[in-house]
Amino acid sequence: MKNKKIYYDIYSEFYDVNKYRELKAMVHHGSNRLDHINRVAKMSFYLSKFMKLDYVSCTRGAMMHDFFTSDDLKREGVKYKDFLSIHPKIALDNSEKYFDLNEIEKDIILTHMYPVVKGKPNYKESKVVCFSDKIVSFYEFFKYQFKASVYISSIIFIRMIG
Repeated sequence: MKNKKIYYDIYSEFYDVNKYRELKAMVHHGSNRLDHINRVAKMSFYLSKFMKLDYVSCTRGAMMHDFFTSDDLKREGVKYKDFLSIHPKIALDNSEKYFDLNEIEKDIILTHMYPVVKGKPNYKESKVVCFSDKIVSFYEFFKYQFKASVYISSIIFIRMIG
């Protein structure tokens, strides 16, 4: 129970920011970006705490790793093929507008897409978030792809027999 309170104390700082709450409306991996961020942040929190790392910076960095909206991408003129490499910089810019960041948190945001983007994580906390993001993304992709496949297959089957 104590860990849950610590996590939500960290989380509360972010949820007070309107732009951050907008992430709930952004589709991401079959769910929404805020849910994705929370999954990554929770996994990062528990892993970093278990590894006796700076779990506050690790969790905060995870909370900001995908802090961008569709409007941010449009404003920057980002094409989808460039999305993977540019969104960490946009997330960092947004994060710096609303929050005070330390070097670990900045590194987490900028390197969470390694090895897709250049620049290896410089801190263990960054590696934890990078790993957590890959695991959560993999889970989300297959969870929602499977549900969509079952739904579409069911419709096709019903039409075939009906």
